[in-house]
Amino acid sequence: MEKFNDIINYIIENQILCAVIAVLILLIILYLCSYFSKGNRKGRAAEKKVANALRKVSRKDNVHIMNNVYLPLYKKACEIDHLVIGKFGILVIETKGVSGEITGSGEFLTHKIGKNTHTFRNPQYQNKTHMDNIVHHLKKGRFYDIPVKGAVVFAAKDVTYPKGVGMDIETLKKFYQSQHNAGVDPDVIYDYIRSIRVHDPLKKLSVRRRSKRD
Repeated sequence: MEKFNDIINYIIENQILCAVIAVLILLIILYLCSYFSKGNRKGRAAEKKVANALRKVSRKDNVHIMNNVYLPLYKKACEIDHLVIGKFGILVIETKGVSGEITGSGEFLTHKIGKNTHTFRNPQYQNKTHMDNIVHHLKKGRFYDIPVKGAVVFAAKDVTYPKGVGMDIETLKKFYQSQHNAGVDPDVIYDYIRSIRVHDPLKKLSVRRRSKRD
């Protein structure tokens, strides 16, 4: 009984510490739920496949490949699936692991898989936001005229989509190989991007939860 009272007194005297611990435990639970969800598992598998393809196609080049990069976006953050930094500039790549049929045009598309149909934001618009964010941060760092190009990649083989919405992994490899030397120092740009990354776990979690809804 005395030990129980000591525990109660300790909790009362350390309410702030206990509250912080409780919040951390809640964040861990939310992160794990998000991380192991079915949609996220497919997304991570697709991102791994694209990352491997990028690594193989660029293995003889002086490039830096950054995966799952969190960068500041206003007061929040955005997650970029892949950045490829080379003498050509920066490639900003958005990966999708969805299957089924994608139709439509404009900002919102229709995704049908089996009997289920839903609307989602065109990933080209999503990636345009990422590209604009990269350009913004480059200018803040006084890096002007750095070429920034984007690509949306559908990693699954059992997916169809309108022309201009995205590309498959083989087309991504050709896209990479078509880039020309623009005189960019990839080491300098890589170090700068690393220096501005977001490390706040709360901001990262909010990005993951938003991405799950897209």
